[in-house]
Amino acid sequence: MAQVVLENIYKSFPSVAKAEKAIVPVAAQPLIVSVEEASPDLHSVNVLRRINLTVADGEFIVLVGPSGCGKSTLLRLIAGLEEMTGGNIWVGDTLVNDLPPKARDIAMVFQSYALYPHMTVYDNIAFGLRRGVGQNEDLSSWAENALCGMTRRFPAPLRYLSDREQEVDKRVKNVASLLQIEALLHRLPKQLSGGQKQRVALGRAISRNPQVFLMDEPLSNLDAKLRAETRAQIVKLQRQLGTTTIYVTHDQTEAMTMGDRIAVMNQGQLQQVARPLELYNRPATKFVAEFIGSPPMNFLDVEFQSPLRISHPLFSFTLPQVWEKALSKYDRQPLILGIRPEHFSLGEAAPTSLPVQVDLVEALGNETYLSVSPTNSTNAASLQVRIPPDRQVSYQEVLWLSFTPDKLHFFDPDTGKAIWYD
Repeated sequence: MAQVVLENIYKSFPSVAKAEKAIVPVAAQPLIVSVEEASPDLHSVNVLRRINLTVADGEFIVLVGPSGCGKSTLLRLIAGLEEMTGGNIWVGDTLVNDLPPKARDIAMVFQSYALYPHMTVYDNIAFGLRRGVGQNEDLSSWAENALCGMTRRFPAPLRYLSDREQEVDKRVKNVASLLQIEALLHRLPKQLSGGQKQRVALGRAISRNPQVFLMDEPLSNLDAKLRAETRAQIVKLQRQLGTTTIYVTHDQTEAMTMGDRIAVMNQGQLQQVARPLELYNRPATKFVAEFIGSPPMNFLDVEFQSPLRISHPLFSFTLPQVWEKALSKYDRQPLILGIRPEHFSLGEAAPTSLPVQVDLVEALGNETYLSVSPTNSTNAASLQVRIPPDRQVSYQEVLWLSFTPDKLHFFDPDTGKAIWYD
């Protein structure tokens, strides 16, 4: 087990226009000389910029963000499958920048399972344990391993197992027991379901007992029920093994339920790194507030009037005293007000409430979600509202939404950064 430290990581790719140019002579200068020069001006595309992150020993951290934000690329850099443009990666006390993937003591679980189709489940799990057999061996060891290989397909009583192969056998069976796939060891991957293949891929990673697990959207190919079950199993396994784990997903529900901490990424940069509930309750930016939470946070353009007045064409109200200092410099200026669906309440017609019309009702049994639009506003974005399941609401009904004062969020419209009181 080891901590993973990422220091000022950059990753750039040449642009299409640059890549289509004529072949550059061998003696030519490199396209990017330094991190500071890695910019669009030099015909490069910055995929990752200024990534600084420390993953503690034994921690389960989740990288989450929209497709194309760079999270999978960052995982591949840690694994050694991509070359960095700049920065340092430490695994424990070892700087691994120049180490090949096999020397980094890292195991990776891919989205596509990546099982060997001609090997049984047993051999897929054992593959990493047998790596290196045949290198630097004396004649007797070579003969032992050759005999093991020749008799591997024989019935159990007729197989020859060297000391090393006995250790491999023990490890494979322990991992199979841990993942509850003992009955599948003789099968080929084509004879397995999606969930079973995923457990085999996990078993192959676990069997090596690496310092770090890397998981790249391993549950995206599973149905909803199986995804929930496997998610819980991965978390349980990680707790038992205590192995440092970096998990990539675009599903914020997975992120919230699995990670000790979550690193939210957007456009190649870290937006915020925090525990799940801290991200939900105190997002650092408008992007984080919108991405974390399902349905996402609602946003309204308002104007602040000192000392504590919030104005909108359809409502106005006075904020609690705690906001006075934080918002004092925004007097007579626009702000973005954020509020989550569950922090609206259905009230009576009043100047402090927002009148809306119901566009869609989603009754889920344990809760009901409404998609509503402000009345008398043709271009206003739809808002999401959560109400109790026993409250009956009909299509195109007009409702009045009240705000929960201590659950409001404010964001600077220019920077997108959150504004907080102390």
